[in-house]
Amino acid sequence: MRIDELHKFSDGTLNDVRNALDDHLKGIRMQYLSTTVWRRGDKTKAAAMIQAIDKMLKTRRIMRSLERFVG
Repeated sequence: MRIDELHKFSDGTLNDVRNALDDHLKGIRMQYLSTTVWRRGDKTKAAAMIQAIDKMLKTRRIMRSLERFVG
């Protein structure tokens, strides 16, 4: 998944990906995560992806709220 492809995914999928990336960055060991060692560049890319996902989810929440308010 690339940052420019985030608009294609549903909110549930984005939440799952965000949680998995966040768990991996924090060093939490889960069964569904791979045990590979991440380099510094991988960690910065994951942090950027988390920020982009948060921004996308916030924008979608705001748009849904405005649609309910107007419609």
